[in-house]
Amino acid sequence: MSKIPVAVQIFSVRHEYQADLRGTLAKVASMGYEGVDFFGNPPLPARELRAVLNDLGLKVAGWHVGYQKLEAGSIEETIAYHHELGNQFLIVPGLPKDRVTSHADMLGWASWLDGIASKLAPHHMSTGYHSHGGDHVEIEGHTLWDVLFTTTGNNVVMQIDIGNSASAGVDTLAEIRKHPGRARSVHLKPYSPSLKATGGDPYAPVIGEDELPWPDLLEACETVGGTEWYVVEYECPALPALEGVERCLHGLRALGR
Repeated sequence: MSKIPVAVQIFSVRHEYQADLRGTLAKVASMGYEGVDFFGNPPLPARELRAVLNDLGLKVAGWHVGYQKLEAGSIEETIAYHHELGNQFLIVPGLPKDRVTSHADMLGWASWLDGIASKLAPHHMSTGYHSHGGDHVEIEGHTLWDVLFTTTGNNVVMQIDIGNSASAGVDTLAEIRKHPGRARSVHLKPYSPSLKATGGDPYAPVIGEDELPWPDLLEACETVGGTEWYVVEYECPALPALEGVERCLHGLRALGR
């Protein structure tokens, strides 16, 4: 079994990153992270950002790209940027709530994702969707998450955010097993149901100190999910941002990853 590389979702350290891009990337590289999963608008031209990453020994693990950037009139520019950067995964981080109000809307978005996947395939890129708790709420007897991954093709990446989906009561282990080969990029976010039940912040613990079945989850990623990148995402203000992502990485290492 080959080792899956670990990246950090830069949103976790967004304030530090926005204040000092290179310095923050240097710090996550020194922690032992192998890649970076970006979000939002590009902070630098692709060639410049790639040079910074190369200099620090970091790879691009993916990018959260707003759906608008993948629509007609924008997608060619988006493809050109990510091709030059060397990014494979262009993941949609969310959809507008006012356009997901029916089962028909969900089917429409699934068809749209399939179309984007077909446009990206010749460029050796993939699209996909990132989970939030609201994606698991039923509308007309269906959830957006289920519709997206039961009606799209296998080339649409199921980027399950373990903590976000767990917060909605989803059995994330079963979800990875249900869709073999689809979890090519997985967000590892800690979550503690007991803290939520007692009024605490369920996202406060780091990986390995929460209550999620990490050994089983990671094994499923490695044997069933087709996972190519682990992406640590820690957003809780209980710890300073850089300390939080470093401790999460230590937690993963303690689990043998």
